[in-house]
Amino acid sequence: MREKIINKYIWNTLLYAVLVIPALMPAQTLNYKLASVFIYNFTKYVEWPPDKLSSDFVIGVYGETPLTSELNKFITTKHVGDRTIIVKVVSSMEAAGECNILFIPLAQSGKILEISKAIKGKPTLTVTEKPGLIKKGACISIFLDEDDDYKTKFELNKTTITDNGLQVALNLLQLAARAVK
Repeated sequence: MREKIINKYIWNTLLYAVLVIPALMPAQTLNYKLASVFIYNFTKYVEWPPDKLSSDFVIGVYGETPLTSELNKFITTKHVGDRTIIVKVVSSMEAAGECNILFIPLAQSGKILEISKAIKGKPTLTVTEKPGLIKKGACISIFLDEDDDYKTKFELNKTTITDNGLQVALNLLQLAARAVK
């Protein structure tokens, strides 16, 4: 009888450890320092139309996210060509369309269709942090690949990028974990 109780206790403890504890642990989140490097490097593989290159290079962040401070730290000495990079937090659709790159954080990912419609035809590279959003209007999605030890990867939609008046280098297509053409 005592052995049955001990076995039941061990079984319940194992079941709890397998089912409950992982649910209580925080989910893996994007490394925003690394994401800021990805975003900066996208500027090397995407070409904006000449008329969009006359002033500062604007990286917009739609809403609040830790990425904003990481971008500000990382880009202090960086340039896109001879253009200074500035990071702006944007909260309106109009301001979103004035950015060269617009990062849409996870908390705002439900607005991707609305944002995509608002900036349609404008030379803005939209970047999200949720996989699959390239099928809903994002140009690029940076994500953690759960099937590959949570490595940071990106996917892109070449059609969306070119529809926004941008040109993407073949090298970037080859570096993407997934590319929709």
